[in-house]
Amino acid sequence: MSKKEKAKKPFFKKWWFWLIAIIVISGIIGAGGEEEKVEGNTSKKVENTVQTENNDNKEEGEKDPKPKKKNFTIDINEELNFKLFDVVVEKVKVYEKGNKILADIKMKYTNRDYQYGDTKTFFVSTLFDVKQNNVDLEEINNAWDVENKNRSDVFFPNAAGGTTGIKLTYELKNSETPIDLIFTPTTETEGTETVTIDITE
Repeated sequence: MSKKEKAKKPFFKKWWFWLIAIIVISGIIGAGGEEEKVEGNTSKKVENTVQTENNDNKEEGEKDPKPKKKNFTIDINEELNFKLFDVVVEKVKVYEKGNKILADIKMKYTNRDYQYGDTKTFFVSTLFDVKQNNVDLEEINNAWDVENKNRSDVFFPNAAGGTTGIKLTYELKNSETPIDLIFTPTTETEGTETVTIDITE
């Protein structure tokens, strides 16, 4: 082959052309693989982010506290003075038990009926009602039942001049409406006295 023929050889048949082509093709393939790899990692990262957000939401849902049950005590310390006895309404505790809202009413009863003797009871001294919105509430421990007198404070025989504690538990209609403690002395010569208690926290 003459030098002239050699010079006319097409460029794509020359060795340097193929060397350059191989380098360029290798670069393109390598860059495409990296790009694909990066895209793959990005997708995975997004998935992980979504999963983390879902987990956060789930944890937040699980951590939501249950509604706090009512449990508080109100200091009253209100004294009522009647002809033959005194009463101090000391405290009212409002709380939830099961599905019920209850109120423990704590009082002190002083017997001043010296003619009656040393066995007068709160039950004999006064009628006692507890109401919300003029609706009678129920004492849940049968404290006013005569058959329960050996275990009930209202039947405790109090000495003349003596003071005894009384605790009664009533089921409330709700925990917002004030409750009325209504005392009606059995002397039939005295009027009714009412202590109204705001039971909201």
